Amino acid sequence: MGQSSDQIRQEIDQRRGSAADKIDQLQSQVQGTADQMRGQVQGTVEQVTDQVKDTVDHTIETVKQNMDLKQQIQERPLVALGVALAGGFLFGGLMGDAGQHHSGSQHQFASGTPVGESQSGGAISGIRGAIQKSGLEDTISNPAAALLGSVTDQLKGTLDQNFPGFAGKMNTAQEQSGSFKEKAHVTTST
Repeated sequence: MGQSSDQIRQEIDQRRGSAADKIDQLQSQVQGTADQMRGQVQGTVEQVTDQVKDTVDHTIETVKQNMDLKQQIQERPLVALGVALAGGFLFGGLMGDAGQHHSGSQHQFASGTPVGESQSGGAISGIRGAIQKSGLEDTISNPAAALLGSVTDQLKGTLDQNFPGFAGKMNTAQEQSGSFKEKAHVTTST
């Protein structure tokens, strides 16, 4: 044992300095690792942000394309034709223009039942009567007729483009009177 108190203090100071150096090295290593991880996280966040932005932009563009009516009609003419026909039947059922007789200012159905009175059509008759009484019929029918005419023209053009000669055969069928069979016979022989 023969160490003096000065030697013990020197040894303690050396070990304290060595421990402080090791702590500083450890702190530097931890700081470096933390900085490196922070950089990696920021890079990952930027990459994910870019991917999400690209996905959102692509989704927005896809929605815009799907909402472009003209493009949808050109890409899917038969679907557009089916939608137009279904819409026409639905709208015709609601408006009932073909089955009505107008006399003076009072509207009546073909059956002679005044508008607003109960008829076997139930809800549709009630809706039809309310639309006619409110004067909304002209407000709806004019733009609807214009839209239907425009869609019909687009469909005729698209069908004629995909099926050459379609418009001519359509006109021939429209000019021909008679049954479907007679019209089909005239259009196939021309």
